[in-house]
Order: sequence, then C-alpha cells, then structure tokens
Amino acid sequence: MPRSLFLLFLLSLCYCKCKGQIQVKLLSRTPTKPGDPVELECAIKDNSFSDSGVSWVHQGKDSGLRFIMFISSISRVTHASDVDKPRYGGSKGPGTYKLMVKSFQEKDQGEYYCIVIRNQMLHFSSGHQVFLPVPPTQPPTTKAASTTPITTTPVTTIGPETQSPANAHKTWLNCDLYIWAPLVGACLFLLVALVVTIITCQKTRRRRCKCRRPANANNGKVVSNR
Repeated sequence: MPRSLFLLFLLSLCYCKCKGQIQVKLLSRTPTKPGDPVELECAIKDNSFSDSGVSWVHQGKDSGLRFIMFISSISRVTHASDVDKPRYGGSKGPGTYKLMVKSFQEKDQGEYYCIVIRNQMLHFSSGHQVFLPVPPTQPPTTKAASTTPITTTPVTTIGPETQSPANAHKTWLNCDLYIWAPLVGACLFLLVALVVTIITCQKTRRRRCKCRRPANANNGKVVSNR
C-alpha cells in the first residue's frame, strides 16, 4: 500500500508520457490453472531508453498499483520489500526486460505495466492483462436414474365370466365346503338331540307305568261262574 501511494504521488508530480514506444506482451501461454509459469516481456523501441532500466508494476482487479521489481540496464534486479522473491524473477536482453512469475496465483491476476523513468518523466507502457480462466458453472447434481428396467405386473379382476373352468370348479368347491360343512354339523347336532330326547321320554314313560292295579268288587276274590 505505501508503494502504491508513492507511485501515485510520483504520477501527480511528474509528467507521464506514453509514446507507444514501450510495449508489454505475453511470451508464455495464458495460464490455465494456478501454479502455471507466466513470462512477460517489456520491449523498448526507443534506444534512448535502453540505459534507464525498467520498473514492473501490477494492478489487480480491486487494488491499486503494486510495485514488483526494478531491472537496471546492467541486469541487476531489485525486488519490492513485500514481494515473494522466489516466485518472481527478472532479466534483461537486447532492448527487452522480462518478468517471470514462476507460479501464477489468483492474486497475481490483473494488468501488468513496465515504466521507464527518464529526465524526471514517467513513461508507461501499454498494459497487458493476465487472468486465469473462469471455471464453468456446474449444474446441480441429480441422482442418476437406474438403467435396470422395472417390470410391473398388471392387476386384473377375474369375474365369473372370465374364469377358467378349473378355477371356477375350485371356486364352487370352496363355496360348497363353506356352506355344507356348517349344515352337516347342525344336522348331526339335531339328530343327536332328537335321539337323546327320545331315550329320555321312554325312560320317563316307563317310570310312570309302575303303579298298583285297582281292586275289584269282591275284594279280590275270584267269583266262580258255577
């Protein structure tokens, strides 16, 4: 943050001249995932800037300018104090200054500039944006339908007119069994009750018949017909 404020202070004091003579381009392929290496090149077309050195600046999506490093004309690299030095490297070539991000992360996304300071003037390059691809939105997961076919057995009502003869015969046998079994039991019960009643009546009648005979007029004497 102090570096950003310092750079903004310099911008307010110095005249910034953007001539299009300083351009930034991406040498490596666009990063596809976190951890991919990224290499940027700052090409200076004006030979008068060749001995001035280059400062690399990064501007994030939601942040201000962040100073990364300064590469002198004799290939000396000076990192910013708040930069992870093992992840950033710099080098100088003929008319070019390179910035290497060895392991590109989400916080490294944004726009990169190189700045040349000459005659108390800031010369900005054209910016170059480097972003990770946006992951595709995944639809809500649904449980996969089972591939096993489900067979259903239709339920049919079989009436008397649609039953087979064998089934109809079994049905009538069951009906006869349910009807005649109670009737036979009731008849047997009545028959037993009738037999018991007859036997009981006969015993009662015999007991009533055991009585004295009435006496005749001759006091029991036999009258002779002589």
